[in-house]
Amino acid sequence: MQIPERLSPVLERIGAAFPALRDDPTMAASLVENVSSMLADAVRRYTQGEDRSITSDQLLADEHLATGALHAERMQHPAGAMLAAEVLFDEYLPVFVDEVGATTTAELLRASRALHAGIWSRFPAGAVAYTEALRQRVTTANLESRAQVGRDLHDRVAHGILAGLQRIDLALLTDPPSSERVALLDAAASQLRRALGDVQDLAVALHARVGDDVLDAALVRHVRDMFPNSDRVAVESVGTPVPLANWRAEESLTIILEALMNWSKHASDAAVRVRFEWQPDHVTVTVHDDGPGFDTTTVAEGRLGQRSMHERAALIDARLDVSSTMGAGTTVTIVIPKGAM
Repeated sequence: MQIPERLSPVLERIGAAFPALRDDPTMAASLVENVSSMLADAVRRYTQGEDRSITSDQLLADEHLATGALHAERMQHPAGAMLAAEVLFDEYLPVFVDEVGATTTAELLRASRALHAGIWSRFPAGAVAYTEALRQRVTTANLESRAQVGRDLHDRVAHGILAGLQRIDLALLTDPPSSERVALLDAAASQLRRALGDVQDLAVALHARVGDDVLDAALVRHVRDMFPNSDRVAVESVGTPVPLANWRAEESLTIILEALMNWSKHASDAAVRVRFEWQPDHVTVTVHDDGPGFDTTTVAEGRLGQRSMHERAALIDARLDVSSTMGAGTTVTIVIPKGAM
């Protein structure tokens, strides 16, 4: 790429301060392209007489998002680009003033604001794109890890439990034991069958994906897979469902499924209702069962997986509440902000 003579000293100083931007050909080309675009924008602002240093309605312009995504792809922290921009402003301001012919105090002030706006307008969009690219990468890695654990549970742990059950059944058939041994073996078999069901449910839950569905539709799909023989699960949705950001939707689905798995473990004889209430800026999901409930002041360690659920809710800026009364059931409520995609 042909570099204008007036930019060479500035780019040389930026390259000396930030070798990562200089030595990567793709990053270097992006730097030249962005600097040229910033300065052209600054000239336009000055020529048109714009007197604002920043125009907030353009801070997230789509054409500026690619830079942040490129930095994330190349594992280049956006702080480097911001510091490079400070160097650009400091070095190029005298050149810019001379280029646009600013002489009076008012013209010098307008030139400074135009250059500042031309440079700064790139960074909010770039930072947003960088953050979103990394968040998507983390979400993908998390989903892949969950899928691997789900496969291991299904292919190894569940098969091992099933093999143990088959051995117990075989012992009962081939070597008729005493009534006492029969009782012990039956109890062991029952425990293994419950464990097998739990493992199979976990494997299904770990494979759960929202994908291209809206959250409530994805839940209905997974409820059919996890509880195919149960008519005690009801799902209803009020309002207009809309897609959530991928990372927020996937974590939300996991929280809701954890609540349903705990219902299945502790209150499966009771009905459970999941209600979605879609509001303009958030969706409230309520999971309520009519089971025995529990004393929240003496909750056993790990019961309901509350710690995990609260941690996941915090990751997506959601508000989670778990309430229960002995003999009156349990309610899990999660308020999920729609936020940015």
